[in-house]
Order: sequence, then structure tokens, then C-alpha cells
Amino acid sequence: MSENSAHTRSAAPIAAALAEFTDKLIARRGVEQFSLLFEGQIGPATKALSARTSSIGVGDKAPDFSLPTAEGGIWNLGERLAQGKSSSLVVVFYRGTWCGYCNIYLRGLLETRSLLSDANAALIAVSPEAAPTSADNASAGGPTFPVLIDHGGKIAKQFGLTFEMDDAAKNILKGSDFDLEERNADGRWILPVPGTFVIDRSGHVAYAHVDADYRNRPEPQEIVAMCRSLHR
Repeated sequence: MSENSAHTRSAAPIAAALAEFTDKLIARRGVEQFSLLFEGQIGPATKALSARTSSIGVGDKAPDFSLPTAEGGIWNLGERLAQGKSSSLVVVFYRGTWCGYCNIYLRGLLETRSLLSDANAALIAVSPEAAPTSADNASAGGPTFPVLIDHGGKIAKQFGLTFEMDDAAKNILKGSDFDLEERNADGRWILPVPGTFVIDRSGHVAYAHVDADYRNRPEPQEIVAMCRSLHR
């Protein structure tokens, strides 16, 4: 799906693109392998979410954090909020450049970046991947937002998102040259459940979308609408 342009549509829904990607994945891998890959991720993710004694949701104060950027800098939530440059921050927990669903979603958000800019909103992505510099070429010129490296999924864990897929799913990905022990910064298979949070100027969560089914992502226009409501 990386051949899709991030600039062709400013407000195109992504549900159809995600469904099309699923159909192509089933056709390529076969129903049996797809089911193992699907169930081996969604099952553990669902159990992990249900076992959490606490997680971050609407109205909660977002955990402050500092993480290295893919370019070698340091990005700090508290400092960014203190600067007061943005009315809101869109924080996307991104599984990695190997995840086609994540790439489609980020491209969808990039298609609305002018709308997010008009709403005075900033976008960041948080990934356990060691060098997620390209975000699968989410745009022709590379990502236009910070990509933060969450070593060991520590920040994802603070948001209540971390899980580890089962062995069957791991073996399928390894067979496709997607060995997360090599890709992830800590050499483990710890992943975030896909989550999108909109954080307001005060550091509180105004919007949260978390779904163990990684095929389900919020529409970018839904994120834009929330950011517009916070613009002041």
C-alpha cells in the first residue's frame, strides 16, 4: 500500500482502504494463515486491555514523557505543552513500518494535515521500532511529524496499551522477514495496541480511540473535528 499518495485527497475516509488491504492480505496469505496472524494478535491484545487495572482515557491527565526522535533529538510532552504553540496534540501509537494498517492510517492523517494545521493541532507518532524514520514513506517527502522511539514500550505501557502476540503470529511474521526482535529498539515483541489520543493545552485527554482489532482505526476527519473543538 506504500504506493498510495498522501496528497491525493484532503478528506478521504480510510475505512475502505483498510478493508481493501485486508482483502489483499487474505488473498496473499490465505485464510488459514491470515486467521492465525489475526487471532494471534487480537486475542493477546484483548486480554492485555481487559487485565489493565488502569488505563488512560478521556478526562485523564496524560502521562508526561520524553522520548528520542527518529532523527536523534528529544521530544518532551511537558515542554511542548508549556510552549503553548498548539491548541492540541494528536498522539498516535504506531506499531511499526511493517504494519500496513498503521501506514494507511498515518497516510490518512497526513492527508488532513492542512486541516489539522488550521485547527492549530500537532501530530506525533510513538513506535517501539528502533529506526522508524520513513513511516513506510507515509508521504512523498517523508513524514512531516515527529516519530518517537518508545524503547521497550514504556510510554505505551503508561497509556495501558502494551501486549505481546502469540508464537504462531510471531512465526508467520518471521517467515515474512518481519522479525520484531530485530526491528524493535529493545529486541522484544512488545507492541502497542493501536491508540490515538488528542491531548488539550492543559495536558488532559480530550479524545481516545483504542481498539485491540488493529484493522479498526478512527477516521481522520473525526480527529480533525475534535481538534477544531479545542482550537482557541
